Amino acid sequence: MTAPTTTRTRPTTRIAALDWLRGIMLVASVAINSMVIVPPSVHHSPWDGVHLEDVIFPIFVTLSGCGLAFALSRRTDWVRFARRVLVLFGLGLVYNWVVDGTQSLGDLRVTGVLQLYAAVVLLTALGHQLTRTWRGWLGWTAFYALTYSALLMWWSTRCPDAVLTRECNPSGAIDGAIFGSHMYAGGLLGHDPEGLVAIYGAMVSVAAGATVGHLVLAIHRRGPEVPLRRYVGPLTVLGAGFLAAAWLLPRFAELLGTDLPTMKRLWTPPFALAIAGGVAIAMGIAVVVTRKIESRPVLDTAFLYWLVALGRNSLLVYFGSHVLSSLLRRYPGGPGEGVLFSAVAALGGGWPGQLVVTACLLLFWVTLAVVLHRRKIYLTA
Repeated sequence: MTAPTTTRTRPTTRIAALDWLRGIMLVASVAINSMVIVPPSVHHSPWDGVHLEDVIFPIFVTLSGCGLAFALSRRTDWVRFARRVLVLFGLGLVYNWVVDGTQSLGDLRVTGVLQLYAAVVLLTALGHQLTRTWRGWLGWTAFYALTYSALLMWWSTRCPDAVLTRECNPSGAIDGAIFGSHMYAGGLLGHDPEGLVAIYGAMVSVAAGATVGHLVLAIHRRGPEVPLRRYVGPLTVLGAGFLAAAWLLPRFAELLGTDLPTMKRLWTPPFALAIAGGVAIAMGIAVVVTRKIESRPVLDTAFLYWLVALGRNSLLVYFGSHVLSSLLRRYPGGPGEGVLFSAVAALGGGWPGQLVVTACLLLFWVTLAVVLHRRKIYLTA
């Protein structure tokens, strides 16, 4: 893909670094969404543990926290945010209707990924009324992580062998009482990965992301030509701190005879902090790579421009690819007999066919993102 010949406005280094990190995440997301051959290690973990697909949305949420820190560093447009939160929630209901193949309003799931995203966007905007510094958001991260950890550890003491299970966890009780059959899998699986309890865990991710964003802003304000080491050092220390907390919290729980696993299904603090640690370190590396590459047009075109284009429309590509892939899996013919399955079979079946289908979907979303980027059309939160 070639770069546009017209002059384009380059985003600042910190924004470009965030966008191409989002772009890498979206490549992985689109690829996983396109798969009809899904190894067990890739698909969502059924309960505890972490598989590849489990980390994609939390990375998206953490990077969104970073982006919201940039967007809200000075002021909050409440009319804009209120409107977008309502739109996100409404689109979430439509998204559930399509992805779940809902037949009637009585079967409609109220909770969902877009609804969770709307909630964390709103709570992050509210948090910015109290603090707009990295230290303040580090405090919010600690608050959410510690209070949610305390809830999970206390709840585990009520469970057999003090272990959180599908049959004994706060999501099943709290989300089940509020949403009933309108939660994930109709409540039959005993938890909701995007319910109220999971939103609590997601706030650890978004607050940690906001900490990263505000730290980058604080470094940037020292001057236009801040040495790159001034980014890498602090972000690496912050990331290492998040990773250390992710390692220590479960061990502290063990000492107390309670359970605090690292898992996506309940979006536990050790899981959220581990993701945030990786994002913080990656952000430091991304700023360096962006500064090094952006002055070289050939490398910029080959490695950054299309990733930045994806990142600038991350909301559209992330959720749009989910909807499109869901439709292609189901129609025509029903679940397991849709276009994706037919295309893989027509191309020889197995991994060769799967790789071609994945490449075609990636090309579609990259092309769409680049066209929108050139026209400066963005769907943002």
